[in-house]
Amino acid sequence: MLDDLIMKPVNSYKKKQPRTVKKSGSVKKTAAALLCALMLTGLLGLGWHVISSSSSPSPPSPGPELSREPAAEALFPYPDQFTMRSQYQEQFVVHRHVIERGDTIHGVMEKFGLPIALVHQWQKACVSPCRLNAIHPGDQLTVRVRAVDGTPLKFRYSPVNGNALVFRRAGDRWKCHEQSHASHTIVLSANGTIVGNLYDSSIRAGIPPRLIMELADLFAYDIDFNTDLREGDAFAIHFREEVKDGRCVRRGPILAAKMVVSGKSHKAFYHETGEDRGSYFDSEGESLRKMFLRAPLSYSRISSTFTHRRYHPVLKIYRPHYGIDYAAPTGTPVSAIGRGTVTYKGWKGGYGNFVEIRHNDTYKTTYGHLSRYAPGLSKGSRVEQGEVIGYVGATGLATGPHLDFRFYRNGTPIDFLKTEFPHAESVPKSQMAAFVETRDQYLAALTGEEGLPDRRVVQIASNE
Repeated sequence: MLDDLIMKPVNSYKKKQPRTVKKSGSVKKTAAALLCALMLTGLLGLGWHVISSSSSPSPPSPGPELSREPAAEALFPYPDQFTMRSQYQEQFVVHRHVIERGDTIHGVMEKFGLPIALVHQWQKACVSPCRLNAIHPGDQLTVRVRAVDGTPLKFRYSPVNGNALVFRRAGDRWKCHEQSHASHTIVLSANGTIVGNLYDSSIRAGIPPRLIMELADLFAYDIDFNTDLREGDAFAIHFREEVKDGRCVRRGPILAAKMVVSGKSHKAFYHETGEDRGSYFDSEGESLRKMFLRAPLSYSRISSTFTHRRYHPVLKIYRPHYGIDYAAPTGTPVSAIGRGTVTYKGWKGGYGNFVEIRHNDTYKTTYGHLSRYAPGLSKGSRVEQGEVIGYVGATGLATGPHLDFRFYRNGTPIDFLKTEFPHAESVPKSQMAAFVETRDQYLAALTGEEGLPDRRVVQIASNE
């Protein structure tokens, strides 16, 4: 049967050939066996290739000459994309600059080695009215130029606030389009302990410099940062950062803060009592803002307190000192401790440059030895709490730069450091439930306050 199957193609192939010689039976069998062997070898070879190209297991290696690794071109029949991109990027030079205070567009262009005339060309190509010379700190400028000849090809202006403007060269002209990037709000927490001073300790904890001043202002009514802080005191804050186009464009507000000073805990929680109007309250919903600040300046020391008998270093006599002397470097800003009206501004004998503020019918304050006054300040000016009115100096009878600060009630000088003042406002009863819920969430975020400095991301939300 097998012989018949194998021989059938051969017979059919040769059936048209004339038979002139008659073979003997043995010769015929020998020839048939030979043809069978040859055909079987061919069929097995054909089957081998079919099997090896299927998904079935591969047969043993046919020999060392067939087991070579395929060429790289066979494995990767496409160009190296990374090399191509690298070669493309090598054709350009990219300049980047983040605007700092004092920078000018002319100075930045000079730094890039580009003519200032380009700015006018870009402004003409703006899709909307734009003033590229009105740059602000934090804005980012990026210019791509051709490496061979320095020809500028692309310019990107990414302001801190607003959408980016992208300019591309099109022949001798520039085309501009606006590029929008959604911002993201990141909620963070940071904490640490006082080692040295509040500013350096907060920097080590990862708190942005701007928020350090806000932290001090939050507790300025209850903590005198000139005298109360001790090493080992703890602090923690919970705050927002807004990130856009890979950069932080806005920091704050502080959502919650805690300070442990001399074992006493002080807490502050941000709560919006009206539309776009927020304030800070303690755990019970009482406002942290009081009628007066605890001190008229920050980061100084008290060199002399309220007393009925003090030795005057210039006059060399004993006489009452009904005020507080805050020793601080010349030029340190001096703030009004409360809202009021300037009733005196000018030279006043031993007090030198002097300012008097009447807050209401009961209270007034005075500020002496100033080096200069705040611009625009004059008699009759209305000032707000915390507004700068002048700067520390040593005018009048003073041996060194300091502020002579005095506080009067009904015309009588009193010891300001020993006087308590009422809170300004509290959370409305109708909002107390919402305030308590928010307060508890913020308290949960203020963790590890007394441990090592820690900064962590708590939440990220898109502002699209």
